[in-house]
Amino acid sequence: GSQTGTSVALASGHNLDNISVQQFRLTSNNTTGGDITSGWEVPDGTLQANFGSNVSESSGIFTFSKTGFYKISFFGTIHNSNEIEADIRIQATTDAFSSVDEIVALATQRIRDTDDGSSVMTSTILDITDLSNHKVKFKWSELVGSAILLGNTGYNRTFVEFIRLGDT
Repeated sequence: GSQTGTSVALASGHNLDNISVQQFRLTSNNTTGGDITSGWEVPDGTLQANFGSNVSESSGIFTFSKTGFYKISFFGTIHNSNEIEADIRIQATTDAFSSVDEIVALATQRIRDTDDGSSVMTSTILDITDLSNHKVKFKWSELVGSAILLGNTGYNRTFVEFIRLGDT
């Protein structure tokens, strides 16, 4: 038969509280490499929105307010004026970065010609079970040559995305 209306029925015990999609973007160019400790903002352009609020950022450290499985992605746009090689990394910790700092995802981009912005992406799925100690941060490195990780406050050039997939 035909269906009318705009409601969605969920199975008993399920709700949309388990789902979230959040983005944070780099607001300006980064030329120094290393941990990206500043310049993150929630995108606020036309029609841009986050769904949920399970992740927050302070000084480049991303903290979770709800346990679960998260797909974490890092999308970087790299500019160069000569041949370069650069990488982007997602780093995770089990002790709030007091001593543990593990690379959980890495992507390397080699650019041979002058380029206004080559994209590179990496992602991982993490099981966040400890809200005090399980955290992530993002890092980039110039391996060869001189590069710029491009940021912009008006649109996403370099950004990270957190998708909560479900309960742990």
